[in-house]
Amino acid sequence: MFSRPELRLSDGVRFEKGGGDFKVYEVDVNGVQALPSERASVSEVVTCLHGEVLRYVLCKENLPTPDAVRLVSRALGSEVAYAGIKDAEGFTCQFVTIKCRPGDVFRSNYELFGGRVMLFFRGYDETMLRRGELGGNLFEVSLSGLNAVDAATLNELRTRYRSVSFLNYYGYQRFGSRRPVTHLVGKALLKGDLREAVDLILGRPYPTESSGVAEARRAYDRGDLKEALDLFPRKFRFERLLLRELIKGRDLRRTLRVIDEWLLKMYVEAFQSYLFNLSLSRLALSFGGVDELERTCEVLPLPGTNVRTPDKCAQESIKLVAEELKELTSKSAYSRYLREGARETTFTLQELTLELNENNASLCFLLKPSTYATIFIRELVGAPPI
Repeated sequence: MFSRPELRLSDGVRFEKGGGDFKVYEVDVNGVQALPSERASVSEVVTCLHGEVLRYVLCKENLPTPDAVRLVSRALGSEVAYAGIKDAEGFTCQFVTIKCRPGDVFRSNYELFGGRVMLFFRGYDETMLRRGELGGNLFEVSLSGLNAVDAATLNELRTRYRSVSFLNYYGYQRFGSRRPVTHLVGKALLKGDLREAVDLILGRPYPTESSGVAEARRAYDRGDLKEALDLFPRKFRFERLLLRELIKGRDLRRTLRVIDEWLLKMYVEAFQSYLFNLSLSRLALSFGGVDELERTCEVLPLPGTNVRTPDKCAQESIKLVAEELKELTSKSAYSRYLREGARETTFTLQELTLELNENNASLCFLLKPSTYATIFIRELVGAPPI
């Protein structure tokens, strides 16, 4: 369900996430923004003497964070750590730390992989970054094709944004923006249906994929593993690893072990996020809307979390888990990836600024960690096409 139908803009409004209309700048725990350097053309030398930890801003364009970090680590020959995953689409900047051994020499600025990844030196840290060690994210969003009514709607939002709450759904990119099967893979893993999990990872093409990738998936679906391996582009690293293991005749459990643990965890957490979204939507409907829900339920347990004394806010989540996970075996090797804890039921925009120029609008706002700007944008322009 939508939190604020009254904020929906006209069908003529356009938003292109991967076309320069979406920018993300991480904010660290001290409130410092990860901004690219204005002195990008200057490349000084950074020499390590005692095993220092270097702090950089990593900016990337239309590339997943794990892929960008892996490529940087390979290019620099050192360990790279980051606090949070940023959108795979759009232009994003975030802090990373790099382990610097005595005698290593780094440049203060890097432009890698055809300019899709850039690094800007920001000084030294005492320790490597840990996941979740950030204060939030600053978003810059551009909209075009607005009419006078749309402009009035956005102005109304600007005057009262501090009091407007939205349901704190996990964003659609959590499930796969172009191929929304991530949560389905997680469900299959939890059920112990490894064949279904592998089939979802390697086969069943979506119309939103490139023709080459779609053909690779069709080759897998008809059982031609070698052709599928030849057709998958090299950047599809995990798909290619899985295919090589299958061609060797490995069993499915052993085959899945070639996938990095963070990816297996992401699959399982995606299904958990899907269940959370369902339970949050049902709960909001039962209360009669986001405002009524917010007054009663500040947080909702993550599905699968053991709640000893559930209140009425937790009951919907527990009921949904009982329905959706009834086929889950308690001995599933992947159930250890289910997260424990709770999540806030609503979020609000922080520090919203709005600029209107003829038929265009530029919005800038800050969100807490693990809150999705795409959920707010969905309120304005509707759900993204699949």
